[in-house]
Amino acid sequence: MTRKWIIILSILVLINFGFSLRSMAGCKSDCRDAYESEVQSCKDQYDDPDDAGTLNMCLDNARIEYQSCIAECEN
Repeated sequence: MTRKWIIILSILVLINFGFSLRSMAGCKSDCRDAYESEVQSCKDQYDDPDDAGTLNMCLDNARIEYQSCIAECEN
């Protein structure tokens, strides 16, 4: 009887682990999509050569937000 419960619990743990991996992959995909959208928004908004410094700040902020999003996915 105990052996059956160990097998059942092991299967449940593996299933739960599989769902966690899928959830993390979806989260990272969402982060990437948001990052790509933000980068495009920066490029659209600051397309004048005089805005190069502001464009770089916008892109840096997008990168920082992306890294933060990825860190949240992993926690």
